[in-house]
Amino acid sequence: MAEDETTTPRGSPPPRVPKGLAPARQKKKKKKASALRPDGAERPRFLLKFPRHPELDRLVAAFEAGDYATVRRDAPKLVDSDEDAAVRNAALELERRIEPDPLMKYLLLASVVLLVFLILQSYFGHAH
Repeated sequence: MAEDETTTPRGSPPPRVPKGLAPARQKKKKKKASALRPDGAERPRFLLKFPRHPELDRLVAAFEAGDYATVRRDAPKLVDSDEDAAVRNAALELERRIEPDPLMKYLLLASVVLLVFLILQSYFGHAH
C-alpha cells in the first residue's frame, strides 16, 4: 500500500498549517454551579452569585417563595444595617428585581387612557 501525501512518518512532527487555515481551538467549558435546590426545583442563576449570610438567605428564600412583601420590607433594613458591600449589593439586587418594569407602567397608563377615550367616544361621540 502506497503512503499518501497527508500522512507523516512516525516520529516526525505534523506539518505546520498557516494560522488562518488552522481549525479554531475549542475552549473548555467551566462547570457551572448547580442551579437546583435540594428539593429539585430550579433556582434563578443570579442567586448563585450571592454571598452566604443568614439575613440574606432568609430574603432569598422569601424571594423564591414569592413573598415579595417580605423582600420589599426587609431588604432596605439589610442594606442599612450590614457592613459587607457584597451583602448590601445582593439585597439591592433582590429589591430591584421585584420592582415593576418602567415600560410596563407606561403601557398600563397608555391602555387606561385609551380605554377612557374609547368609553367617552362611544357615549358622547355619536349623535344619534
